[in-house]
Amino acid sequence: MIITFASSKGGVGKSTTCACIASALAFDGARVLLLDLDQNRTLDRWARKAPIEGLTVTAIDPQKFGSFVREAEASGDYDHICIDLPGSREVTLFKALARSDLVVIPAQASEPDLREALVVVGDIRDVNETTSRTIPYRLLLTKVYPLRTRVTDFAYRELERLGLPLFRTALVERSAYREMFLNGQPPTKSEAGKGAGLEVTSLLAEIRAIVEGANEDIRKAG
Repeated sequence: MIITFASSKGGVGKSTTCACIASALAFDGARVLLLDLDQNRTLDRWARKAPIEGLTVTAIDPQKFGSFVREAEASGDYDHICIDLPGSREVTLFKALARSDLVVIPAQASEPDLREALVVVGDIRDVNETTSRTIPYRLLLTKVYPLRTRVTDFAYRELERLGLPLFRTALVERSAYREMFLNGQPPTKSEAGKGAGLEVTSLLAEIRAIVEGANEDIRKAG
């Protein structure tokens, strides 16, 4: 499957979430290609600290994205491709969306983040119309405080009002997500079965269920 992590705003946990899911897939025995298109090359640097068997992290020029992905898919070398897009809107966004089996849109529980998430949702809907296919997507709340706050309650109310699909799993503000960029250890290894590691495992289970459900719908429609 191809999973794209997209946001038109930086600082929402996009690269962190992408690294967590890609490494969790690799720990499960899959061959995973993670494409780092973010201008900061955060994941390229992270992967060099503690390489993970089965996970290939490659930083590429956005202009070469289309040909690179085509070759990666045709090679048969990978079971999954995770794409960390730049924290801005550019043509690569639309190319990645069109190829995705699922788009993950990370956002903090704040009005500015939710507004920017809506921009990505609008782009997905535009691509749906252009390609005549339905691209599954979900919003993911990140950096959530352990205790519910008025801001968090506002975010959930807004998402419900707007009818936007949301992951049941949310990523709580935890030190493991920050420390992984210091020591290279993703939460599924540093906190296996608890805390951040359990959150990532739950999120991956949701991702798999959504993609499998979408694929089943396509088979029935065919």
